[in-house]
Formats: sequence, C-alpha cells, structure tokens
Amino acid sequence: MKKSAVKMLVFLMMFTLVVTGCGGAKDSKAASGSDGKKKIVIGFSQTVMNHPFRIANVDTAKKAAADLGVELIVTDGQGDASKEIANIESLIARKVDAIIVSSLSGNAIYPAYKEVERAKIPLIIAASGVPDDDKIPYTTFVASDEVMMGQQAAKYIADKLGNKGNLVILNGVVESTNSQLRTKGFMPEIKKYPDIKIVAEQSGEWLRLPAMQVMTNILQANSNIDVVFAQNDEMALGAIEAIKKAGRMDKIKVVSMDSQKEALEKIKNTNELMMTVKNEWSFETAVKLAIDAANGKEIQKRVILDSPVIDKSNVDKFYDPKSTF
Repeated sequence: MKKSAVKMLVFLMMFTLVVTGCGGAKDSKAASGSDGKKKIVIGFSQTVMNHPFRIANVDTAKKAAADLGVELIVTDGQGDASKEIANIESLIARKVDAIIVSSLSGNAIYPAYKEVERAKIPLIIAASGVPDDDKIPYTTFVASDEVMMGQQAAKYIADKLGNKGNLVILNGVVESTNSQLRTKGFMPEIKKYPDIKIVAEQSGEWLRLPAMQVMTNILQANSNIDVVFAQNDEMALGAIEAIKKAGRMDKIKVVSMDSQKEALEKIKNTNELMMTVKNEWSFETAVKLAIDAANGKEIQKRVILDSPVIDKSNVDKFYDPKSTF
C-alpha cells in the first residue's frame, strides 16, 4: 500500500513538471511573437507633447508600429534637452533595437547621439535638425527640407506682393533647429527683394496664444503691414485672430508652414490664410526605417520628404477631413 502511494506521488510530481514546462514554453513563445521570433522594440524620444504637430508625430508612429507588428516606447522630453538626454539613456538601458529622436535642442542633444552609437543601436533622426558636425553619428535622417521650405515661402510672398511691401515675421523658438533652418532658407531669399521691408520680427514660440499676443503688439505699433509670415500654422492661426480683432484682415495676408488640417480649412474656406508649405508630420516612414535598421538592412543616410506649397489652387488635393493633424 505504501509502495503504491509512493508511486502515485512520483507520478503526480512528474506530471506537474511536464505541465508546468509546457506552460512556460507557451508563455515564452507568446512574449516572443507568434512565429517564435523576438519582437522588435523601437524607442521614440519626442521633444515635446504639447503641440499638434508633435502629437501627430507620435500618433502616426504608434499606428505604424501597430500595423507593422513592432513595439514602440515613447518618451516626452518636455522641451528640455537634459530631459531628452535622460530619456534616450533610459531607452538605451532598455536595450531597444532602434531609437527615433525628434529634437528641438540643437547641438545640446549631440552627447546622447554618441551614447546611442556606443550602445550600437541604430539612430533615426526625424523631423529635427540634422547634425552639422561630421563627427556626430546617426544612421539616417528623415524629414522635409526646412531650408527649402523657407525659400519657397519667401518666393511665394515676393510674388504675391509684386516684390514690394511691408512684412512681419513670426519665428518659432529661436534656439530650435527647425526655426533656424527655416530662417536659413527664408532670409537670404527675401533679401533678394530690397523693396520688401521687414517691419517686425519676433518669436511666437511655435504656439497659438503667444503668437496672438505678439501679433497684437505688432499691429498696435505698425499701421502698414501687407504680409505676415509665420514659421508654423499654429502661430499663423494665432496671428489671424489678432488681425481679425484689430479689424485689419482685409488688408493683411498671412503665409505659414506645416499644413495642419485647420490651416488647410482656412485656405479652403476663407481668405484669412493664403498659403502653407507642407512639413511632413507622419512618422510612418521613420518607423519603417527604424525597423529596417534594426534588421540590419542598408538604408539611405538622408531621406527627404516632399514639401509642396499649398494654396487655394491645390488645397483640395491635400485636405483630408479625417486627418490626424
């Protein structure tokens, strides 16, 4: 009787081990993916999350990652270079397979790029300034050409003004690479037209409310303004509100950049915004490049995305009422 009990106990213990082993294997496979392969994990260091353009970057990156079957870890730098660097270091510590960085911090972020290289992780710089130092490592850069965007805006303004008039410029955060690149394209081009006078140039901080406040002060100080050039749509929309409140919308044209949905609606349905230059806000391409890099594929060093001029003549081609941004 005792022998039978011992045999039964041994049998039950072996059965439990087998079942547990099978269960463990199943859990491990689930963690790796249905095909047994390790799931690619991509880190995404976003500079800020308080702006529609940046939110659209993240939303489209998440959708692309889900559609392509990879995991995406997103961090928010809150507009602080030290926070961005800490976020990137955290992604390195988590041993992600590739890192996408979208930064406004200029060369302050470069030490983090070097840390990514030392960790042998592919680095994708997206919707951000490309390093101006050849010693700064990165795998690929993907964005619209913001210097060319600035040139396009200047040429458009000169054409609409007949090469003569008074111009107000609303810059983004002046330390940001995006603002610097747009200025680099715009200013040399507009200076080709000596009869176009810049009567005011200030920062609207990329945001609607600060731009509205700045534009209100500029309007009070300048009775003769023909065109406002805002370096992004959010500032343009703020400037439009200030111009409308001043009762001068019929005399002042507004030109901007980014092509967000609300700006396209202004172009399509009103005469308040004349034109915007498209800045590609979808991060689908950045995610695809990150996956290719993680898989060891050879990719282009620079991927330049289209940046067409959008006005009433072609707005229907670009406007999508269901657009994220």
